[in-house]
Amino acid sequence: MKTNFDTRYKTNPQLENAGVWFAFPDCGAEFLVKRFGGANAPDVKKKMAKYYKPYAKQIEMNLFPEDKAKDIMIRIFVESCILDWKGIEINGEQKEFDVETCIELFKHLPELCDQLTELATDSVSYREELGNS
Repeated sequence: MKTNFDTRYKTNPQLENAGVWFAFPDCGAEFLVKRFGGANAPDVKKKMAKYYKPYAKQIEMNLFPEDKAKDIMIRIFVESCILDWKGIEINGEQKEFDVETCIELFKHLPELCDQLTELATDSVSYREELGNS
């Protein structure tokens, strides 16, 4: 179906699942990121259920620690959405992508994680190129 809203809202499910490279030119780094939602929503929901289930009672009683919640969200985001990276240096050494190193990086730099999460959540990042026809 083609609508007058396509240019504003239509995303490309292949991009959502295969990921988009987000570049940080000022430091020469890039991250390959799947969408945090959209066509990738089932994977995200599975991960959320997996990691939050052991804490259901604490969450229900509003006793779940904020720092634990942040750690879980970082893990969910990395496992669900981060596929690769380029140009990442840690302690002066180039690092190949792996999930645990990425989680530690995002815990060390939560604003970086927040920025990538925002980009991965925004449908604009995964828009289908429709042209003017």
